[in-house]
Amino acid sequence: MAVKTIISASRRTDLPKYHYSWLQQVLAEGQAVVANPRFSEKCTMVNLRPENVHSIVLWSKDFANVANAVGQLAGYNLYFQYTINNYAKRLEPNVPEYYQSLDTLERLLVTYRPEQFNIRFDPVMISTWGELTPTTKKPGQARLLAFTALCRDLASLGMQNARITTSYVEMYRHVKKRLGAAQLKVIDLNQNLQIRFFVIMAEIAASYGFKLYACASSILAEVPGIIGGRCIDGYLLESLFGGKVSKAKDTGQRSSCQCHKSTDIGDYHKLCGGGCLYCYATWS
Repeated sequence: MAVKTIISASRRTDLPKYHYSWLQQVLAEGQAVVANPRFSEKCTMVNLRPENVHSIVLWSKDFANVANAVGQLAGYNLYFQYTINNYAKRLEPNVPEYYQSLDTLERLLVTYRPEQFNIRFDPVMISTWGELTPTTKKPGQARLLAFTALCRDLASLGMQNARITTSYVEMYRHVKKRLGAAQLKVIDLNQNLQIRFFVIMAEIAASYGFKLYACASSILAEVPGIIGGRCIDGYLLESLFGGKVSKAKDTGQRSSCQCHKSTDIGDYHKLCGGGCLYCYATWS
């Protein structure tokens, strides 16, 4: 059985929301020219013909375009990385309201199975300014309440066979600078406090019938009740869609990332309009 390619669309920008016409176009053409993320003058032609592609992993905070008009995506096996954080607009300026995200999810579930979704409550940031309903005396409580609401609402949609993935925010230099410019103070949790916090999250998830996965975190992978996860999991994709994919580690990611090999067709020059202050991919 021939090994087929997993297409990632995309870690580098939100293609389903902001570059959906381009995505539809390259799928119709059966190929995409993708710039090297480090050396933009170097480009690769990626074969997108359905017979060459095992599955497409879609990353977004807003899948309304897919729900409204699936178009060329109908010819592919799809897996959804759907981020639903329910932060305040000050932190996620152009992300849909929480109820809109749930409405879009419900519409997608008419066509796609819960197993085809990884709901990302990611990253976790502890602050007061970043929350819709801050809990000033216990700042972390607001995040736990938001997570409880998400688990409750996912359970009501029958999503228990979906994955939920989380991580603790990485304070890269450009992220710190952006948060500082916005005067958004983040409360940093040391390793012990992180573990205590995510133990509670795992208990909340379990109480609603969900397994909680960690993204690129050796610390969280050791927390009782949390599974060290792969956002792109070749074994899972094979179990969902059959066929055969590579189980080699994706060497292009952070050292702690356990994802299997995929081909990303995103481009940092295709800017994301989400404006999320914690974003790792956007530098400006």
